[in-house]
This record gives sequence, structure tokens and C-alpha cells, in this order.
Amino acid sequence: MVAFEVAGITFEGSMPFGSVGFGFSDLTDWYGVPDSKSPVNDRPQANGAYGIADDWRQSAAISFKAFYSGADRVDMLRNQNALTGAFGTGHPVTATLTDELGPTSRVVSIRNARPRDTKGQSVVVFDVDMIAPDPLRYGPALTVSTGLPTAGGGIVYPITYPIDYGTPGNPGSITVSNLGTADTYSLLEVTGGLSGGFELTETTTGRITRFERPIPLGSTVYLNPRTGRVSLDGPSDVSDFLTRSGWWSVPAGGTREIQFNSIGAITGTPTLTARTAPGYW
Repeated sequence: MVAFEVAGITFEGSMPFGSVGFGFSDLTDWYGVPDSKSPVNDRPQANGAYGIADDWRQSAAISFKAFYSGADRVDMLRNQNALTGAFGTGHPVTATLTDELGPTSRVVSIRNARPRDTKGQSVVVFDVDMIAPDPLRYGPALTVSTGLPTAGGGIVYPITYPIDYGTPGNPGSITVSNLGTADTYSLLEVTGGLSGGFELTETTTGRITRFERPIPLGSTVYLNPRTGRVSLDGPSDVSDFLTRSGWWSVPAGGTREIQFNSIGAITGTPTLTARTAPGYW
């Protein structure tokens, strides 16, 4: 069953005749690639135009028809108020379409949601227009974690059989995967305690992100490679403590390996966590 959830309200793609509830139809431009915003500069004294180095895309404009079929007119009016309340919150909301391949989501701005004349009936239809500033849609995030590098136990001498090779060490690295069709970024989290901060190295490209600031035990640093911003325990912006910012993306259908190393003394069990949502056009 196809369903479309917007601002916490689920609209069914197909509803049996006479059913009570929210439904939707005429979803436009959820799939597909938005228009290019790179200008075409014609060659004034030659055929054709100059080449385009980076063909960037516009934000995604999406529209659909939302409706509520009520048990009676009072029920319809109450749920009409619920819908306008959800759409008129004054901040972006999440839209998720679940089709036969699973859910994909976008953060959208509701540009308008206009109800049609109900003509005294118990069904109301809204024409809804939305803008997704990020033109990609994203699948559920894949989460992987690691601690800092540790040495293994090794073989104990004299050797006795069966051989005990000891406790394996931890390389302190993770591999992130993007199962989608468009490049995406991993949201990164590092927990304390680390007296001097940490360093992350993407081993394929050699790019390094280095954060030099104490991270107390129980605190978490959040890194967003897409925006280049870093925060401590949520709202506190600490991007100024980046001494190297070699951010990287995760290619469509590809992987990246991230090495996690500490700066300074260690308290507790610091952990690196990466959440990678596959990106789709």
C-alpha cells in the first residue's frame, strides 16, 4: 500500500469507497531530477556554448492533493482543523512517501495548503504545494559505530594446542555505505571523554577532519559534513574548534572508510557513530 506522511499525518494512496480518513492523489515531482540552475553561455563567435563544469540542481517543488473523508460534517471540520494546524506550524516538516521499495523522505516547507469548497459535504480537498531545499530524497539511515583503536591480546607462550590467538584488537575504523543513486553525506557523532579532541581520516581520499577541544565524559560532538558545522550536545556551535575540515561525501552505490583517533588523554569509552541515509534522485 502506498502512503504519504506529511507533518505527522498519514495520507493513504487508495481508500475503499465510503472509508473515513485521510487520503492523497496527484502527487507531482516527488520522483525525478529538478531543473538545472547552471546558466548556458553561448559562444559569441562559434557554434554552441561554453561547457558547464558543475551542473547544480534547483530545489524540488512538490505538490499533491490531500483530502479527508469524514464520518459526518462535524468529523470532517475537526480533521480539517487538524490538517491546517499541522501544515501551518511555521517551520519545515518531514514528508515521507512509502512505496513498494520502501520509504524515502524529504524536509519540506509547506508553501500553501488551500481547501476547496466543500459544498456542504463531509469531504474536504486541499491543494498543497511544497518546496524541498535539498532536492534529494533519502532512505532510512544505516548506522555503524566504533571505539578507538586498541591492540590485540596476541599468542601466549609457550604455545599449547589448540592455539589461542588471543583477543583481537579494534582497528578503530568504520565503513559507511550509500545504497542510493546520488552522493550523500554521513552525519557523525563522537562521544567523550577526550581531553584534546579527535581526528577523523577518510582513508580513500586521505581527507582529515580534526577537532581540538576537550570533550567531557557524557558529552557528544555532532558533525554535519554537508554544512561543515559542528555542535556540542545539540545547540552549542563549536565549529571554530575545527583545525582541519577535509569533509567528504559518500558516492552513490559506494563506501567510505573512516579512521577514528584521539587527541590527548582518554576517559571512559569514546565512540564514533556514523548515520548514512542513502540519497536518491
